[in-house]
Parts: sequence; structure tokens; C-alpha cells
Amino acid sequence: MQVFKAFSKIVPKKFLGVFLIYTIIFVGLAIFFSRSALTPTEDAFELSKVKVSVINQDNTALANGLENYINEIATPVEIELDEESIKDALFFRQTELVITIPIGFQENFTSANYKNITTMSVPDSVSSEYAKTLIDRYLNTARLYIAASPKISFEEVHEKVITDISTEVNVSFLEKIASNSKSNLNAYFNFLSYILIAMLITMVGRIMLIFNHKEIKMRNYCAPISIKNYNFQLIFGNLSLAFIIWLIFVIFAFVINKDTFHQTGSFLFIVNSFVLTILCLSISFLVATFATKNSIDPIGNSLSLGLSFLGGSFVPQALLSDTLQTIGTFNPIFWYVKVNDAIGDLTSITQSTLEPIIYGILVQLAFAVAFLAIALVVIKQRRFAHQ
Repeated sequence: MQVFKAFSKIVPKKFLGVFLIYTIIFVGLAIFFSRSALTPTEDAFELSKVKVSVINQDNTALANGLENYINEIATPVEIELDEESIKDALFFRQTELVITIPIGFQENFTSANYKNITTMSVPDSVSSEYAKTLIDRYLNTARLYIAASPKISFEEVHEKVITDISTEVNVSFLEKIASNSKSNLNAYFNFLSYILIAMLITMVGRIMLIFNHKEIKMRNYCAPISIKNYNFQLIFGNLSLAFIIWLIFVIFAFVINKDTFHQTGSFLFIVNSFVLTILCLSISFLVATFATKNSIDPIGNSLSLGLSFLGGSFVPQALLSDTLQTIGTFNPIFWYVKVNDAIGDLTSITQSTLEPIIYGILVQLAFAVAFLAIALVVIKQRRFAHQ
């Protein structure tokens, strides 16, 4: 096992620092995002009441009804009525919205000479714009009632309008299929694809470059060991390295996301990540066949970022455009993340729920075999070229 011994001496000497850097960064980000996800948040929207000043110059039933409604949906603020005081109140944020109901508002409400209310608001105030929308809804509803029943009194109009627009819809949020901890586990394993590709290309690729150096390779071929045994030990060393890296990150997954090991689908996350490790190892073999010592790091970073971004490791696949999802079918990381998301949605394990997961895993294995086959063909061609 001379080759494997040499392999085991090279790894801790050359790549322990690389492994520690990637691990610290990844685990740090994973802990940060998991803690952020556990921060309690409200699952409802609550309107912040805007400070409103109403100048009611009409003092009729409709105008008074509108003023009462505005005071209900907003925080009423009394201000001086001269123009300079109004501007000062808006400038100093004493009020955010000033509404003036002109004389003749009710009398001409449904006529062609309708005198609309005027407003002055603080620039870029979202609450003020929302309040204006509610006021328009009040007025439009009142106009519908008057058009439908011309003889109806404005007091009755106000009551009916308030009844209609005060009707609230109970919004129930969809029950989350996965708990927060399971969602964090899903995100962890999705992000793991980026780290594994970058780390294995950097480590395995550089190791292969060392062993593929012309002088070292020729010396090894002269050693009392068959080429078959030499390649077997080299492959065994790479597999051992990849397995150790994978195992460490799997352990970290359940240390960071406690009480998730026995949840539905947790074991499938482990299986899918192991398949990903084999896939990344195949990609590393392929990259090592054409990369150089100076180019392997840029190639590794470009591949890891590109495949992860397009595959949905950082952005949910549901947010990707149809074009990107179509392109993603040619990206092995896309299938890895797709399987993870399917596992994250599991509530029970049945044949129908396992079918897309098994299919995605088989697609990843097919990619791995294809990359490895291409790498072996390139290696064989180069071997014949040097003979």
C-alpha cells in the first residue's frame, strides 16, 4: 500500500489548512442561518396607523361620516388650519397626512361638479398612500349605494359602507409541512453542495496533479507494483478522503440542527449527500485531467459557484425562471437540490413520495458515471500519447 501511504502523508501536510478554512466558513454560515431562522417572527401583517389631520369644511352627514371613518383607521392629530402651520406640521412629522373636505362635498357627491377631497402628505409615506386607498374605497362604496338607491339617506349610506368595508377575512397560513429545524436541515444540505464541490476539486484535484506529474508518474510505473494496483490505491485514497469529509459534514448537520436525526426523511438527506460526494469526486477527477496547478483553484471556484447558483443551492428553485429550470436539468446540482426539497416536503414515506427522490438520485449517479468515464478516456488517451 505504498501509494496509499504516500497519499495519506500528502493530505494532512498539504490540505489540512484548506479543509479547516472551508469547514470553519461553512459551519459558521450554517450556524448563523439556523439561528436566524429560529428568531420568532409574526405570521401576520399589521397596519401601522398613520397620523392624519382632517379639515372638515363641509360638516354634512357624508363628510362627518368620512371623518369618523378616517379617525378609526388612523391616528387623528389636531393642527392649526393656516397653510404655514399645515406645512410645518408635515415637515416636522407631527402629522403625515392632511385631508381637506371642501364645502359642497356632499351636495355635489354624485354630480358632474363633484368636489373631491384634497390631500397633502409626507413624501414617500407608504402608510399615507395606504390610508388614501382606504378612503377611496369608502367613497367608491358610498357612491355605489347612492347610485343603487337614490333616495337613501347619507346616514344610512355611512352605516352600510362601514358594515361592508369593516368585514374582515380570516387568513389562515398554510401549515408548514416541515418544522423549522427540518427546513434548516434542508437548507444546510442544499448549501453543502457548494462546499463539497469547491473542497474536493481543490483537494482531490491537486492530489491528482501531484501523482500525475510526469516524473512522479514514470517513477511510480517503474516501481514493483502493477498499474492496476497503483490506480486502485489511488482511487481508494480519494474515496477515503471524500468519505471522511462527507462524514464530518453530516455529523455537523445534526449537531447544528439538534433533534432532527429521527425526523422523517433525515436518513434520505444523508443518502443524497453521499451520492453528491461521489458526484463531486467524479467532477474532481475530470477537472484534474485538464487543469494545471495555477488554474485548478479558479476552475474549482467557478464550477462550485456556477453549478450551485444555477442549481438552486442559494436561491430556492421555485424562484428560478422557466429557462433556468430547463437549463438546470443538465446541471447535476439541480437534481441534488431537487431531491433535497422533495425530502424536506415529506410527511410520510410511501412509494409515490419516494419515486421522485429515487429518480433524482439515479440521475446524479448517471452524471457521476458520465464524468468518470470521460476522465478515464482522457487519462487513457494521454497514457498512449506518452508511450
